[in-house]
Amino acid sequence: MKTLWILENQLNKELEGFQKIDPKEDVILLIESEERSQGRKVHKQKLVLIISAMRHFAEELQKSGYTVDYRKAGSYTEGMKEHFKDYDSTTCLVHEPTDYFIHNLFDQKIRFEILSEKPLFIVEKKQWEKYLPKERPWKQEKVYKRLRKEQNILMDEERPIGGKWSYDTENRKPPKEGLGFEEPLKFPPDEITRAVIEKVKQEYPEHFGEVEDFSWPVTRENGLRTLDHFIDQRLKTFGDYQDAMMTEDPWMSHSLLSGVINTGLITPREVIEKAETAYHEGKAPLSSVEGFIRQILGWREYIRGVYLQSMPEYEKQNYFDHQNPLPAYYWTGKTDMHCVSTAVKEVIGHGYNHHIQRLMVLGNWANLLRVKPQEVSSWFLEAYVDAYDWVVLPNVLGMALYADGGLMSTKPYVSSGKYIQRMSNYCEGCSYNINDKTGDQACPFHALYWTFLEDHRNLLKNNPRMRLMYANWDRQKSAQKEAILKKGHKLLE
Repeated sequence: MKTLWILENQLNKELEGFQKIDPKEDVILLIESEERSQGRKVHKQKLVLIISAMRHFAEELQKSGYTVDYRKAGSYTEGMKEHFKDYDSTTCLVHEPTDYFIHNLFDQKIRFEILSEKPLFIVEKKQWEKYLPKERPWKQEKVYKRLRKEQNILMDEERPIGGKWSYDTENRKPPKEGLGFEEPLKFPPDEITRAVIEKVKQEYPEHFGEVEDFSWPVTRENGLRTLDHFIDQRLKTFGDYQDAMMTEDPWMSHSLLSGVINTGLITPREVIEKAETAYHEGKAPLSSVEGFIRQILGWREYIRGVYLQSMPEYEKQNYFDHQNPLPAYYWTGKTDMHCVSTAVKEVIGHGYNHHIQRLMVLGNWANLLRVKPQEVSSWFLEAYVDAYDWVVLPNVLGMALYADGGLMSTKPYVSSGKYIQRMSNYCEGCSYNINDKTGDQACPFHALYWTFLEDHRNLLKNNPRMRLMYANWDRQKSAQKEAILKKGHKLLE
């Protein structure tokens, strides 16, 4: 008798393990572990998404004729010990885990057989040595081009369709008056999800976020419906405005698929193939399709490769030696900065922001405040419904904070408030003045940005992508620079 252990982010019947077990003889183990909630204020909607998706998946497996042992336990270790007491299994099959800490469980006196993680990722763990070798620096663009060629995605023989590998420069339009988008699909909680919502409200009342408006897909069927709706109704406007932000619209034209992909309910290849088909059928322009595929085939695969090739040392990175604590308003949204307040309140209500809000508002602001990187990554891990260790660490420590010193990105993504003004309507509702640089009501992003650059000059001055910023700074008059630095250091106090 064999046990197939399915982790909470591997909820897919196309995994190799399902071909290696006999539904009549073997058993599938799912562990609803309390570990995720102990010591962390994980967002209530994230808990509901994970638990409800697991319970739906277990029910689906049982209806398909599988024997399922669904365990509620204090930890994975506890759940496995209880399972192997009750079932006479000689082997435990498990697919390659995404998060590093799971490997610590394989030291137990159980015979584990580690299987491929396909189709949860395009690139398997064992392949990453050829894509990200020991010789550095690593570049996402290089990996993305190689994967496009090897997987024959948006290709015209050896050349990219349209003649360009990336349409990123066309995907940065700011919002305009009257701009609106097709509403995303939402799913009213069914009986299973309602029970999970009540469980979370009763057992974790102090956890982050609100749960009343939970509407995320928790089944493969609804995940596919979300995908089809995005492809048919929302993909065509995704490209132009994927970097834009609007106070009145938390969703914009984003797919809202990251949660359902990262639980395994739908696969990245399914998503990519449907997006590419939409281009060939004339449903969406190339710039939108390529920009969306780049997020899946480019960034999602790349950050996992960085994670796999860099752990466990990676989680300790702190290139700038930032040590400040994370401000309390990251949990409440109670700040006069309209951009930060809006982004945090969207997280509280939905467990979601799109990538520019995460990178250029919340990540950027934490970096300018010189918050300890591990505090920032911990908040991201707890706050978002789609967050797992492998996703958060490279995106936050690497891209948002540059805490790895440039291992995975070519420059720090810090900016003054001018970027936010250009790419959003947030500044219109702010009590601070974006055009004031040093006064009492000056936008705090401005002084903190230039102070960050000046204080970290020795670490950044030789970065080719930072030279223009330093040249702009150095051209300013001494008195102006002195006033800005004085303001910046006062804010840091």
